[in-house]
Amino acid sequence: MPERKIRVLLVEDNAGLLDTLADILRVMDMEVDTALDAPVAFGLLSEGRHDVAVVDMVLPGASGVEVIRELKASSPQTRIIVCTAYYNSELLGEAQALGIDRTVHKPTDPAALIRLITELGSPTGSSTGGKR
Repeated sequence: MPERKIRVLLVEDNAGLLDTLADILRVMDMEVDTALDAPVAFGLLSEGRHDVAVVDMVLPGASGVEVIRELKASSPQTRIIVCTAYYNSELLGEAQALGIDRTVHKPTDPAALIRLITELGSPTGSSTGGKR
């Protein structure tokens, strides 16, 4: 029986980065939903469960923290990776307090991010949590 595809939500306001990551993940045989802003992300959260969400902290419409709060409420089993250019910020601290799984910093190595998504999205996904 074939394995179920990993379902990924990418929330990133940089259209070029969003499209590139989505294309790479689709080539890796993952199902990908994308959002350029928080309102679109909120709509996608209401449509179905994702295995992994990659969320930027600074977004049009609301912060990444608000997206994470909604994600935790609607789909608490979804693993969350924060992808941000900020190393120390109030938003990052709030996201960590909500129980995100990992933090990666921009510029992001796409291969490393794909490995992390694969690890967290697999049925036996790592539960080490925290910052990487």
